[in-house]
Formats: sequence, C-alpha cells, structure tokens
Amino acid sequence: MQSFEMVFGIVGGLALFMFGITMLRETLGKISGASVTRILERVSNNPIKGMWAGAAATVMTQSSSITVLTLIGFVNAGIMTFRQSVNVMLGSEIGTTITAQLVSFEIVMMYWPLIAVGFFAGMATKNERVRLISSVLFSLGLIFLAMDFIKISARPLGENQVFVDLINNYGSNIFIGVLIGALIAGITQSSSATTSLVIALGMSGVIHLDAGIALVMGANIGTCFLEIVAAIGATSPAKRTALAQTMINVVGVLMFIPFIGPFTGMVVLTAQDIPRQIANAHTIFNVIVSFVMVPFVGVLVRFCERVIPDKEGEVIGRHYFDEKMLNMPQVALREAEREVQRTAEITLAMIQHGRDALLTKDLEKAKKVLAMEAEVDENCRDTEEFIDKIREEELGEKDIIWRMKLLAVLTDVERVGDLSENIAEFALERMENGVSFSNSGIRALRRMFDLVEEAYATSLKALKTKNKAIARIAVELEDKVDLLERELKAGHTERMKDGVCMPEADTLFVETIRNLERISDHADNIALDIIMDR
Repeated sequence: MQSFEMVFGIVGGLALFMFGITMLRETLGKISGASVTRILERVSNNPIKGMWAGAAATVMTQSSSITVLTLIGFVNAGIMTFRQSVNVMLGSEIGTTITAQLVSFEIVMMYWPLIAVGFFAGMATKNERVRLISSVLFSLGLIFLAMDFIKISARPLGENQVFVDLINNYGSNIFIGVLIGALIAGITQSSSATTSLVIALGMSGVIHLDAGIALVMGANIGTCFLEIVAAIGATSPAKRTALAQTMINVVGVLMFIPFIGPFTGMVVLTAQDIPRQIANAHTIFNVIVSFVMVPFVGVLVRFCERVIPDKEGEVIGRHYFDEKMLNMPQVALREAEREVQRTAEITLAMIQHGRDALLTKDLEKAKKVLAMEAEVDENCRDTEEFIDKIREEELGEKDIIWRMKLLAVLTDVERVGDLSENIAEFALERMENGVSFSNSGIRALRRMFDLVEEAYATSLKALKTKNKAIARIAVELEDKVDLLERELKAGHTERMKDGVCMPEADTLFVETIRNLERISDHADNIALDIIMDR
C-alpha cells in the first residue's frame, strides 16, 4: 500500500506540476502574447538578436516546444527563413532554463499563500489584468505544491539505500541516464516537467548530481520528439527546422560527454544543495551549447538543406498563418489579422481594376478582377477556418472580441470582392454589347469610384492601424457616398429623359452605382468595428 501511495504521489505530483505549467503558460500568453508576436515577427539574420528573441519568447510561453512549433509555423508561412528560425531556436534553449531555476528553490509552505491569494483575488475582481496576475500567482502555487508532493512521495525511496545505489549506478552512466531522460521527456512532451521531476527527486535524496545531469541532458533530446512529429507533412524548410532542433540538442549532449567529469566538478562549486546544482547544470549546459553553436549555424543550415532538399512545386508562404501557430493563440490571431489585411488589399486593387475595365473598356483588367476574386474567395475560406480553430480560452477578453470582429471583417472583405466582380462583369457586358456612356455619365461614375475607393482605403488603413480617428473619417466618407448616390441617380434619370444616354446604358449605370454604394457600406462596417473596439 505504501508503494502504491508513493508511485501515485510522484505521478500525481508530476501531473499537477504539468497542469500548473500549462495554466501558467496560458495566462502568460494572455498577458504577453502580443509581445511574443512582435518579437518573432521582427527577427533578423543577426544571431544574437535571434537568440534574444527565442529566449524572451520561451520565458513568456514557458515552453521551448511551443516556441519551436510556432517557429515551424512561421517558416511554413514564409514569414521567417530557416536560418532565422535556427537563431531563435538557440535562444529558446536558454529561455527554457528559467523553469528549472524557479522550482529549485524550496519555499517551504509559501505555496499555500500563493494559492489562496491567487484564487480569492481572482474571484473577487472583474478587472481582467488583476485576474491574470492572480492566475499567475495561483499557477506558481500549484507548481511549488506539486514539487512538494513529488519530494514527499519520493522520500521513502531516498531512505532506501539499495534503491538509491541502484538508480544512481544506472543514472550516473551518462549514456543510460541520457536515454532515460529522453524517454521521460518524450512521454511527458515536456523537458521542463522532466527537469523539475529530477530536481524534486534530488530534494528527496533519491538522485545524485551526476545522475541528475545525465537525466536533464537527455530531457533536452526527448523534447525534440514533438517537433519531429509536428514537422511531418510540413514544408521542406519547416522539416529542416525540426531537424536542426534535434541536431542542436544531440550534438550538444555529445559535445559534453567527454568533459562530463570536469563539468560536474564545476557545477558542484555553484551551489551547496543538489536541487540547485541540478538546475545550475541545466542552465550552464544550455547556455554553453547555444553560444558554441552560433559560429556553426551556417554549417548546420547547409547540412539540413542537403539532407532535406526543396520539393519541386512546393508552395511556401501562401498565407501568413499556419496550423502550427495555433499552439500560440495570440500569435495565430495576429497572423490571421495580417492575412485579412492582405486579402482586403487585394479587393481594393479589384475596385481599381474594375473602374478601369468599365470606364476605359480594358478587357485585361476585367479578366484580372475575375481571377483575383477566385483568390479572395479561397483566402477568405482558409482564413475563416483558421480563425475558427483559435482557442478562445487562451485569449484575453479583448482578443476574444477582436477574434469575432475579424470574422465579421472577413465577411465584409469577401462581399467587396463579390461586388467588384459584379462591376468587372458589367465591363465585359459593356464591351460585348457595344454599350456607350455619355461624357457626363463617365464623369459621374468616376466621381463615385473615387469616393468609394477613398472610403474603402481609409477603412483598411483604420483596420491596419487600429486608429479610431481614421475610422471616423471612413464613416463620414460613407455618408458622402450615400448623398452622391442619390445625386448621380437623379442626374442619370434626367439624362435618360433628355435622350443623352442610350437606353442600354441604364441598367449598367444604375447597377454599378448600387454596387459601389454597397462597397462603401462594407467599408463603414469595418470602420465601425474599429471605432467600437474596447
């Protein structure tokens, strides 16, 4: 019975730890997700800047695996090059050491105040920021509580000298220790959980330093399993990213094995107790490996490109988003927004081409609009499906609202594409049937096109900048479009009575005006979504 309680105490403690880490990651994502997105989008080829970005992103997400999976998504989408992803990856190896450093401190019974304050403060307030901070405190409390559970449950093992000798004899064998650590990390899909488990066992006196070092080195390799699986079916550059992650960790371990004795001796000097020494070993190992690999990034990139060559006809960067980005909902939402903006710019060009096609009888422009409309439909469909997959529970309140608004904006953009297609079809009809407009009719249509284009372009600028003042200008322009529509229809009626315009032009003129006014309505919808954004 005692053995049963001990095993489930350790396993249950590990499960509670992983729950706490997941909760902390999701909360930090709500707090700093936008910052992570900006950091990753601005990554350059500078290796130090890339490493800083990777370290910062991993600290904010509390998961190097999530960071690397997101990198695969960025490479798949063509937002980041393979070489840039390797630089960021090296930084993520450093960022992941923060968790081990955090849990290596024994805070005795302080986890209860963290849990109590975090829970009740979150319950007592409606302020989202206070609730998020409370959730961070609660998560930290759970993490430290889990560490205590594991430590207490493993204590009988530490008092059994036969078991301690057995596990340390096996664990101190660097190859066996690395293999065991890799397997545990592969099963838990978390190097942080594996390293923290080793630290907790160190607190109980079960594991000695040399065995602990071997296990945490193995954990670095084991965490690559998830990235390798995620790369299946991805683009060639994304597969190279997963391969590079594996190569960095495997080569790093192999590089340290000949010097494991001196390394262990150095680590002993960094702290007095085993848990702190294990955490320090984990940090020193990852920092050294990352910086040593910097001069060899070019070699690593060329090796991966040779092992995984480009596929003929492979499409990279069709959209700003990729399925792997869903692991960071804030990042996914931002890239979906960029895709909506890109698609909206296509519809703006469709309006411009439609005007040229109708007013100057430009056949090529009309055909171009029809081709662009097919692209817009595909983009809108794919983007809507992607946004639907973004997990609301991992977004903040404002982002949840913005996610719903993006779907509405996407509908408006798609409708503008449809209306522009209608105008292109009117142009084709005009050319096929030899319909002519009077000079005054041409001038009237130009005025309408110019005003509608300005209104729509202004609403798109407001969408991109989130500037409410610009959005209000778009709303005012839409009001002017409504007035101009009535004026132009009245003028057209007079020209028809006077016989200035040929009867065949009546339907084309009126329907063009009507479609343009509806485009301005959608511009108004987009602007209002910005104005009413909290």
